[in-house]
Amino acid sequence: MPTAAETLIARLQADCTAAEAAERSVRASVEAQIKAAEQARAFAWRRLSALSDMARIAALEPDRELAVERQLEALFREIGWIEGGLAELGEGARPLVDWLRPIAEALHAEAHPLPAGAAQTEAPAAADAPLGDPILADPIAAFRAFEAWYEAERGAPFLQVYERYMPATPVVEF
Repeated sequence: MPTAAETLIARLQADCTAAEAAERSVRASVEAQIKAAEQARAFAWRRLSALSDMARIAALEPDRELAVERQLEALFREIGWIEGGLAELGEGARPLVDWLRPIAEALHAEAHPLPAGAAQTEAPAAADAPLGDPILADPIAAFRAFEAWYEAERGAPFLQVYERYMPATPVVEF
């Protein structure tokens, strides 16, 4: 039969074990929250980079089709999937282009609004796009919809494609 001191010590050790488990749980939760916040921050900056580059290109080019092409080329060049034109992309990238084209068109439409009362003379290419709307009014919402589709389709966030492995480079002093 345990002594009173042994019982006291066993209870205190159980308290220590429970406190350590609670601390590990809190640390794991906080680490997961920090990791999620880091990813949200990184993706927000990447989204800014991608859409601001595309918006600048859209603003510089008055021709819609040429602007859309240049925007898409710039995006795919930035993520390292092409060096020249969209023709370098394989057939597997066709759904991505179909999703991104309406976003590029929306950016162009914002940069070059039609005069008041003017009707659009040609149907936008985005009418058959997966998003379903001709030209979405909000390119950010359209890009987020694209991101959701990409993650559901590919199992990884689109903005993760910006992450490239860079091998360690030794620092050599001469």
